[in-house]
Amino acid sequence: MKFTHVGECRPEVMDELTQEYQPQEYAKSILKSFDHFLGIVKAQQPKTLAEYVANLEKRYQQFMKSDYLSLDESDVSPLITELIHLREYPALARLYLNYRFQLLQLAKETKWKSAKVKIILRTWMRARYLPVYTNLRILTETIPREKAIQLFKDFINDYMQKRIAEMDDRFQTLEELREFLLNVEKWGIVTNISEVKDGKLITRRDSCLHHSLLADIPDEELKFLVCCYGDYEGVQSFNKHFKLTMNGTLVAGDPFCDCVYYDTRITKDFKHPSKEFFDSIWPLADKE
Repeated sequence: MKFTHVGECRPEVMDELTQEYQPQEYAKSILKSFDHFLGIVKAQQPKTLAEYVANLEKRYQQFMKSDYLSLDESDVSPLITELIHLREYPALARLYLNYRFQLLQLAKETKWKSAKVKIILRTWMRARYLPVYTNLRILTETIPREKAIQLFKDFINDYMQKRIAEMDDRFQTLEELREFLLNVEKWGIVTNISEVKDGKLITRRDSCLHHSLLADIPDEELKFLVCCYGDYEGVQSFNKHFKLTMNGTLVAGDPFCDCVYYDTRITKDFKHPSKEFFDSIWPLADKE
């Protein structure tokens, strides 16, 4: 099978790319997701929810360096009025939102309800993943780790399915997805991308922004869940007929990310290629 090698490993791209955000809209989005997560915890572990919330509040209080909400009205209740789980815990909502703003490195004079800010990619990604990692980490310290991990998987699957249901197909074919994946150079990512054959598209990613960004976090299993697990369901945001298999990821400590995309309208053969097959794809990023 023919592969195309694209990209150059450039972690510094995370300090070059910026995007403009409105903190209040950002707050609404992340609080909605957090509320969804608390709902899954409440449904599966109702007797430990109060303990879990208390543990989260304690941890986020320890993280707090500045009160980023103080320049505007500090009451977050208008943001959580329609969030049926989080509205029961306004103190947690306030601590959580403050930590997210802290990770975004908002200037202390930022009026978060009206301002627009530019955030570099590195900062935005840390603000996206670290709080979710913290939520999962604290859950593993509150209930048995195996139960916590399964609960988090259930949350990701349910959350992604609800989001996908609201989306239109982004790509009509795997060929269109391939053209998109070939344009990864601006992200500083090294990828080997196959041709589309028999309803399958194979990629091996030899560098990953998440891997370099979260290198200071030692728990590879939880990092994988936070950064990569959603890809299994998330592939349907490209097209509801697409499916993904993936056995290894850089975040989880593997030498590369091995991904196969399928168009289920064409194939039902979801057998993932062997590691030896992916090893044979040139070039290996760490090969001399």
